[in-house]
Amino acid sequence: MPSRPLSANTWVVVKLQTWIDAEAIDVTESRTDMRSAVARLVQLVPPTRVDLVDQVLVRLDRRGPDQVECPPIQLVQQLAYRVKRVHLGEVRMSGPNGEVVDLVRYTDKLGYDRRVYRLHRLGRFVGEYKTSEELGEVVDLAELVEDDETGHAG
Repeated sequence: MPSRPLSANTWVVVKLQTWIDAEAIDVTESRTDMRSAVARLVQLVPPTRVDLVDQVLVRLDRRGPDQVECPPIQLVQQLAYRVKRVHLGEVRMSGPNGEVVDLVRYTDKLGYDRRVYRLHRLGRFVGEYKTSEELGEVVDLAELVEDDETGHAG
């Protein structure tokens, strides 16, 4: 009996969980830093879809601390929680040329639920983008990092 293809949401959850593990290994082996890893992981999930990140967190909670040695489960969970904070709008991403990307959810004048990446460059509004692919057309996604606690990307 053939298996059914994964739903779009399940595909995102599986992809995020897989990439969180890969990024955690890279952080452990000093091939990348946490802020860059978080920014890359955030882009795997549609804007403000915290529910999908929560599904990954539930899956991670099912792992026992002795089940996997590398990457360390604490690091994997920390990455997932930091991704969730960006999708909740608590933390933003920024780039080296004054770009600031917020993940925003709002209801427009017609009553439609909007979930977008909102881009500002040097304090000026540039636009809203529904997908990371659209955002990638106007800003280099590889240069984005998670802002630190002070709101600066330094």
